Amino acid sequence: MGMGGRRRGGGGGGGGTTPPSGGRTFSYISSPTSVSAQMNGSTTMANGSTISTWYFSNGGGFNGDRTVPSPVIEANQGETVQVTLSSMMEHTIHFHGLDVDQQNDGVPTTSFAVGGMGNPNSYTYTFLAPHAGTYHYHCHVDTVLHYEMGMYGTVIIRPPNGSTTEAWAGGPAFNKEYVWQLHTFDSSWHSGGGGMGGGGMGGSSGSNTTRHSPNYFMINGRDGNNLNSDSTVAISAGAGQKVLVRGVHSGYQPAMVKMGGLVFDVIASDGRPLPSAISATEWLMAPGERYDLLVTMPSSGQRTATVDYYDIRLGRVLGTASTTITVA
Repeated sequence: MGMGGRRRGGGGGGGGTTPPSGGRTFSYISSPTSVSAQMNGSTTMANGSTISTWYFSNGGGFNGDRTVPSPVIEANQGETVQVTLSSMMEHTIHFHGLDVDQQNDGVPTTSFAVGGMGNPNSYTYTFLAPHAGTYHYHCHVDTVLHYEMGMYGTVIIRPPNGSTTEAWAGGPAFNKEYVWQLHTFDSSWHSGGGGMGGGGMGGSSGSNTTRHSPNYFMINGRDGNNLNSDSTVAISAGAGQKVLVRGVHSGYQPAMVKMGGLVFDVIASDGRPLPSAISATEWLMAPGERYDLLVTMPSSGQRTATVDYYDIRLGRVLGTASTTITVA
């Protein structure tokens, strides 16, 4: 496949993420920026098991302290966004829910892959940042496997003025902000670690990817008791404060989100404001969906928030990720 009109990447920001600022509870990277495809990562689960992972790295994955998910990418509405991907094996970045042209869509069958035989080893994806909201990115090479291995992350488009306390220009205000990336692991898909790139099965010869049977249930790459001590997951804010939870479903199972009985407002779906907020005590998220949830903290006490991961028919709960909501 020839290069045609493709522009080789070479620009972009340096390594490392920017620490949380404003109301953020997570680190992030800003456009222009660069990431590399890594296929030698690992993460330690609450039971002590080590799971092999793949991820996009900018000196680290999500929050700069884990390999799964990948870093949060931020830009302001109306800006030209540039993200340079470097890879020796076949990978892409697909900006899920963002309106980009075919050249920058990251679907190999209609554009091209980065890395591998006959492909460029780097490329700068370029698009215009749309309406402020919550979006998603992931590798679109052998999507089912690469997604499971951890090659996904969140894109946040800020209002034109860069506000970190307003959901969109003239939209709801908030005091604190969390990204909840919901996902699961089927550990049998991760055996062997690394393995082959695009077109390969990824794990060792013992990997079984004919069925997906998750045995780890996570938010932001953490599971079990680790969820209660993770500052990017466990919610803590003052009485009466508004907390924005950007829910991004990066798993394969339907997930029911509950805030410990608290009523919350669903204010946006898939990067667009809802015509009017919907008040709820639970909200079902399908794979690939994004919802912005606005929680008003109670006057005192502690609650337990839960994410129940269901089978595809919503017949039974396969597992639960739970964390705390604490009035600071």
